[in-house]
Amino acid sequence: MKRLQVLVALKHHNRLFNLSIPDVAIYLGGFLVVGLLVLAGYLGQLYIDKSTDYGKLNRLIQENYQLKNRLATYAAAVDTFRGFLARTEEMDNRLRCASGLRLIPAEVRLMGIGGPLPAVNEEVGNLLRRARFEESSLSEIEKSLDKQKYRLGHIPSIWPVQGWVTSGFGLRRDPFTDQHRMHNGIDIVAPYGTAIVAVADGRVIFSGWKSGWGRCIEIDHGNGVHTFYAHCSSLRVKIGDRVTRGKKIANLGSSGRSTGAHLHYGVKRKGNWVNPRNYIISPL
Repeated sequence: MKRLQVLVALKHHNRLFNLSIPDVAIYLGGFLVVGLLVLAGYLGQLYIDKSTDYGKLNRLIQENYQLKNRLATYAAAVDTFRGFLARTEEMDNRLRCASGLRLIPAEVRLMGIGGPLPAVNEEVGNLLRRARFEESSLSEIEKSLDKQKYRLGHIPSIWPVQGWVTSGFGLRRDPFTDQHRMHNGIDIVAPYGTAIVAVADGRVIFSGWKSGWGRCIEIDHGNGVHTFYAHCSSLRVKIGDRVTRGKKIANLGSSGRSTGAHLHYGVKRKGNWVNPRNYIISPL
């Protein structure tokens, strides 16, 4: 191993010292000196940055750059939300129109407030107010649609049985007396035992035998509307049962005062017999 020989002379003591230093120690010492110089420079710069105006300025420049980036992101998000809210309000008006609700004027939707041009935070507050107003409007639409769904579900709009109408609603010649009498329903002929279904949602208020009508069922659909099914061969529901549109409630027959297998189907509105065809929208 190479070594560095250093001769040290002490004048006052007339002595000589011979130092032998390895090359590795010299290199390590050099690296250590350079490292200390770099560390001193870094610490000095750090001290300057934290304690001088120059350092504060650098920090402010960096913070300003970060704030500008955040503000740009924030503004883009606000623009996206504004566009989404505008499309939602347009869809809201279409839904209100379809559900029969009053449209909300555009100036009402803006939820404006008085004063000078709004600052950014005020604009966001206004957008949030519009969003809350839109939430209440959609809630109103939902309630309206639920009511309409309930109402439509309780309208007797389908045929109770598939067959052939042999006698309509109104005056007709009675098959037993041959005299003109009011026929308060329609007669539908079909094979004996054919399933009879409920024409709408409702509650069974009668299920049993009635003189002249034989085995029959009456269902209350709400809003003063009742349906009546007579001359059945068998009954599948009892008083108090809840039924839905299309549920099988009886089988077609010829019980009671009847000349053959058929269903007498009637509709009452607030206690008065009305033409069932005024409600039916499905084909026979």
